[in-house]
Amino acid sequence: MFVQDELSKYIKSHPKSQKRWENAVKALAGGVSHNIRNLGLPTIGAFPPFICSAKNATVTDIDGITYDDYWGAHYAMITGYSNPAIQSLVTEQLERGWHLGTVLEDQVLLAEMLIHDNPGIEKVRYTTSGTEATMYATRLARAYTRKKKVIKAKCGWHGYGDPLLYDVSFPFKGKQTRGIFNEEKAKIITVDINNPDVELVINQHSKELAAIIVEPVLGGGGGFPVNPEFLKMLREETERHDIVLIFDEVITGYRFTYGLFQNELNVIPDISTMGKIIGGGFPCGAIGGRLDIIEQANPTLPDRVWVGGGTFSAYPLSMIAGRKLLSILKSSQSDYERINKIGTSLIQDLNRFFETENLPFIITGHKSLLNLHSLTRILDVYDPTTIVNNSDKKKETLTQLAMLNRQITGMHGIGALSFAHTDDQIKHLKQTIEEITPLISKADMSSF
Repeated sequence: MFVQDELSKYIKSHPKSQKRWENAVKALAGGVSHNIRNLGLPTIGAFPPFICSAKNATVTDIDGITYDDYWGAHYAMITGYSNPAIQSLVTEQLERGWHLGTVLEDQVLLAEMLIHDNPGIEKVRYTTSGTEATMYATRLARAYTRKKKVIKAKCGWHGYGDPLLYDVSFPFKGKQTRGIFNEEKAKIITVDINNPDVELVINQHSKELAAIIVEPVLGGGGGFPVNPEFLKMLREETERHDIVLIFDEVITGYRFTYGLFQNELNVIPDISTMGKIIGGGFPCGAIGGRLDIIEQANPTLPDRVWVGGGTFSAYPLSMIAGRKLLSILKSSQSDYERINKIGTSLIQDLNRFFETENLPFIITGHKSLLNLHSLTRILDVYDPTTIVNNSDKKKETLTQLAMLNRQITGMHGIGALSFAHTDDQIKHLKQTIEEITPLISKADMSSF
């Protein structure tokens, strides 16, 4: 009854989105241009809301419904939507032209900020997305070491590029999609984070290993923090065997404090990939790291490594917005501390609630990143692969639907906190989760 009531309420209140969705599936493959943006809702007979505007920590859809938003445009909007200082500069630039396809003063100034902020960044090269950044990072590592194999984490998400799309989600059968090489031919090895046996794997393959790539917090793969001691072990072993260590900081960069997360961890990789926040809400990706590795992309070298970036690399609006946002973040330590504290408390309090109420849910994450997992059963251990192997996708989707009906939107269960979230919004989020999860745990999803 709960399921049908939630579905009926949602569909009845979203007639315009429903009509637009019917047109979308005719014009776009699956109705979307990014797989997760349908929120999984078509699998239970619904459709996503079409968002038309955003301000601070809220978004509004074409049916006029306003939601507290925890997705933050793929975690990019850390200060909230429509930051007036950024908006003003972008408006000024629009008068001068919004794409030039040339070298720009702002791309140099933003790169200098990234270098100044982060000891591990000596040179930078821009792309237009995090996917491209990780693709080029592995290419640079293979060229530099003249070795082929790459280790990545199970549940590790590095975008949709062919080189790293392996063992991202259940059932962990190697390659994540048709159309790419199997992992043996692609020279990919996947490992479990925080597992001491990884050191043995590194030693076994050291003569063939070009790189190890890992997110300090596995973001899209489930919100799983990597133990700092594990990262230190990776640093020690990669230095010992002349292997390039890559941190994918597309999500974690400038998320928890000003600068890359590696600075707080005191583990400095050879290459870092960046995106999201550093573009100030506009398309942006970047590769940064050791001068001798990044300089391989110098087009004046006779044997350069081809690193593109695309038509919209170093996009003017991205460079301007990124510079302004970083200047704002540099004086926002109290805001960082506030949302980190709130996020940590939410993780602890809601997991305590799930345990007390004997509910098959868990929140994972780190500080302001929060992933709510719906599980098929209550687990004895909560390592990443066990959680992902026991995720209940239908109830995860029902959770998103129930939250939408209570004017909350997010992704991966929740998403991320921004500086713009108010105490009242956080209270509403917590109360909503405590209200709906006992009902969802009893819901019958067998008809879907």
